[in-house]
Amino acid sequence: MFLWARLPEGCDTKEILSRCLERNVAFVPGKEFFPDGSGENTMRLNFSNASPEKIEEGIRRLGEVLKEMGP
Repeated sequence: MFLWARLPEGCDTKEILSRCLERNVAFVPGKEFFPDGSGENTMRLNFSNASPEKIEEGIRRLGEVLKEMGP
């Protein structure tokens, strides 16, 4: 149902989410799942309620945002 992703240290998935929402794609920032407040560079991706085509498009859009934001 879910895929867990970890980005390089220093990435803020809340900021990435903000830019993704502008492109109509969403995920859950992983920090919400860490009681100690860590996990800023993690995200939870859901694949259980979308068609393969929509998943592919969402990943493409997410990839564009990540490329724009740089390393």
